[in-house]
Amino acid sequence: MMNTRTLILVSALLAPAMVQLPAQQPRSARSAEGGADREELRARRMIDSATSLLESGQKERGISMLEAVGNMFPDSKARYRAALELGRYYQDTSKYEEAMEKLREVRDSEDPAELAETWYRMGAVQFAQAQYNEAFASLRRVTNEYPESVWTNHAYDIIGQGHFKQGRWGKAVEAFQMVGTAVPADLEQDGEVLAEAGQRLFIKVTDKDLRILNMLGEDLSVRLEAESGDVETVPLLALGRGGEDWLASVRMAPEIGEENDRILTVQGGETIGVSYIDNNNASGDNDVKIDKTVRIVSTGRVGFTDGAYNRNVKGVFAGQPAYLRLTDLDLDTTGEADVVTVNITAMYAVEPEKEEGEVELGVDVADLEDEEEEIIWEERGSVQVTLVETAPHSGEFRGSFTPVESGADPVDGSILEIMPNDELVMSYLDETHLRAREPEERSARVKVVVGGSTDPESIVSVANDPDTQARKLLIEAQLLHRWGSIFKEVGLDDSAFSKAEEGLVKVEEILQLTARESIDRELLERSFATKWDLFLVQGRLNEAIATCQALVRLFPDTTLVDQAFMNIARARAESEDPDDKWEAVNVYGQVIALPESELKAEAQFRIAEVKEELIKINTKAGSQPNFAPAMVDYQRCADTYPNSPFAGESFNKIINYHIGLRDYVRAVELMDRVTQDYPDAPWLDEILLKWGVVAFRMGNRDLAVQKFMQVLEEYPNGASAGQASEFLRKLR
Repeated sequence: MMNTRTLILVSALLAPAMVQLPAQQPRSARSAEGGADREELRARRMIDSATSLLESGQKERGISMLEAVGNMFPDSKARYRAALELGRYYQDTSKYEEAMEKLREVRDSEDPAELAETWYRMGAVQFAQAQYNEAFASLRRVTNEYPESVWTNHAYDIIGQGHFKQGRWGKAVEAFQMVGTAVPADLEQDGEVLAEAGQRLFIKVTDKDLRILNMLGEDLSVRLEAESGDVETVPLLALGRGGEDWLASVRMAPEIGEENDRILTVQGGETIGVSYIDNNNASGDNDVKIDKTVRIVSTGRVGFTDGAYNRNVKGVFAGQPAYLRLTDLDLDTTGEADVVTVNITAMYAVEPEKEEGEVELGVDVADLEDEEEEIIWEERGSVQVTLVETAPHSGEFRGSFTPVESGADPVDGSILEIMPNDELVMSYLDETHLRAREPEERSARVKVVVGGSTDPESIVSVANDPDTQARKLLIEAQLLHRWGSIFKEVGLDDSAFSKAEEGLVKVEEILQLTARESIDRELLERSFATKWDLFLVQGRLNEAIATCQALVRLFPDTTLVDQAFMNIARARAESEDPDDKWEAVNVYGQVIALPESELKAEAQFRIAEVKEELIKINTKAGSQPNFAPAMVDYQRCADTYPNSPFAGESFNKIINYHIGLRDYVRAVELMDRVTQDYPDAPWLDEILLKWGVVAFRMGNRDLAVQKFMQVLEEYPNGASAGQASEFLRKLR
C-alpha cells in the first residue's frame, strides 16, 4: 500500500483575538501602493482610534468614528474592517439586527480572513436568535470555503450546538468531532507550529492505511515529548466516516505530572516534539518517522479588577487600592510563585488652544477622523508595581497600589499622584504570543474618580424629546406584539387581538407625534413594520397590506421594502382566491428584482410553493397534477441561491416529485447530493427514510437496511425514527 500522509497539529478553540489581526505590511510595500495607500492609511488610523475608544468605554465616540469610515473612505478596503468592527461590537452587546446589518456589508470584501470571520459571526448571531437553519447555512460557508481559518473550529462547535439543541445527537457528535481539526495557516511560521499554552493540543493524521491497520489490531498512536521532559503516547481515533482522518488529543497543563497520565506537562515558551511512525509511505519506505515541532506560547492579558479579582472594572478611586491582574504563562519560569513588574502611568488630557475669536461649534462627522487629536494625553507620572503569581505554575499574577490625589499623603509606598479626570494605563511587553513573532504591548486603561464618587449629575427628564417618546412607544408596541403572538400560538385569539389592539394604539401615537415633530426616520420605518405585524396578529390582512404599501410610498428606498413586499405577498398567498395567489407570485418577483435583498432565495422558493398550490387547485378531480412547472422554480431556487437554507428545501421538493414519478435513479442521485451538500438540513432524516424505501423498491435490500439504521443512529428522536424502526423489523 502506498499513500501520502500529512501530520497537522492545532490547538482547539483558540480565542478569536489571537489571530484576528493580520500582520502589517512592510513600510516599503505600503509605500509602493500609490496614492490610494494614503487613503487606506488614514482609514486604518481612524479605525484604530475608534477601537481604542470602544475599549476605553467611550462607546458613542467609537461607534460614530467607525460609522464615518464608510462615508469618508467609500472606496477603501478598510471600510470592510470598520463594518466588521461594528458587527463585533453589536454582536457582543446582543444588538443582533444591527450586527447583521453591518456584517452583511463585509460580504463584498476580498479578504478571506474578513469573510471567514463575517460568515462565522453571522452564523453565531443567527444561532443566538434560534434561527438554526440560517445559522447552519452561514457556518457551512466557513467550513467549506475557509477550512484553514481559525473560525472553522468555532463554526463546527456552533453547528454541533445547533444539532444538540434540536435533539440530533448523531449530527451533534459528528460536528463536535471536527472541532479543533482546522489549522490556521498563520499558526505555522518557518515550519514551526504555534499553540496556545494551557489548552488542549490536537494532532490530526491523514492516512488511508490507518483504517486497515486498525482492523488488523495495530497500535495507532503518536508520541509527544515536551522540552521539559514529560512524554505522552496518545492513541489515534477515527475522525468522521471516511477512514482517512484520525485524531489524537492531549490536555496541556503547567503542573508537573506523571509520564503517560494523558496530561502533558508544558509551560509557556517550551517546545513539543511530535513523532509518528509511517509504516508505509508513498515511496514504498517502511517505518518512516515523521516529526513535527510545536512551540507553546501564551498570549498575555491585563486588567484592573475589583477587590476579589473576579471581573475587570472601568474606574478606580483616588485614595483607595487599585487591583491589578496579569495572565501570561510565559512568565511562569520557576517552580515557585514568580513575580513580574508592570508599569502604571497617570495620563491627563490637554485641550487644544483655540485661536483668538474662535467659537466652539458642533462637531461635524467629517471632523471625526482627527477627533483623537483634539484631546492630547500627556503623562503626569508613572510607577512600577510588582505582581505576584497566585500559585506556582498558575500563570496569573496579582497586585495592587493606591493612586493618591496631588497634595495628599502617599499610601503603601506607591507614590503616583493624580488629579481629577486623569486616566491610568497599566502596560507590559508581551515577548511571545500567538499573534506574531514580534513583541506586543498589552495594556488596560481606567478612569480615576476623585472623592469616592463622581460629581452629582442631575438626571434630566427627556420626555419632551420626540425621538425618545417615539422610541419608548415603539418598544411598548413591540412588546405587545410579542404578547399577542404568544396568545395566538396557544389559541387565545381574543387575548391576542386585545394585545395587538393596544400595540396599534401605541403605534398610532407615534404617527401622530410624527405629524407634529421631526422623528428619526429609522424609528418611523420600524413603527410601520410593527404596525403590519400587529395587523397580522389580528388577522386583518388588508390593513397589513395597506400598511406595507404606505411604507413603500413614504420611503421608496427603505431597507424594509423587501420585508414589506414579502408581507404583502404572504398575505395574498394565504387567500383562497387564485387571483390573489397570482398577485403573490408577482409581488415575490418584485423582491427578486430588487438590487439588494436578503430575502431573494425565500421569494423564489415561495413562488414555487404558490405555483404548486395553483396546480393543485386547477387540476380536475381524478386527474394527476403536473407539478413540472413548479419544479422548474424549485430548481431555479436551488441553482441561483445554493448557500441558502431554501436550496436544500427545494431539492427535497424535487426529490419527492421524482419519487412520485417512480424515477428512482434520478431520486437517488439527488438524495446522494443533498446528504453531502446539506448535512444540517432539518428534514435529512426524512430523506434517509425515503432513500431506504427507494432502495428497497429498486431491489437493494442491504442499502435499504443501511439507510434505516442510519436514521436510527443519527436521528433517534426524529420524526422518521418510528417508521425506520418498523421498516427494519419487517425487513428482518
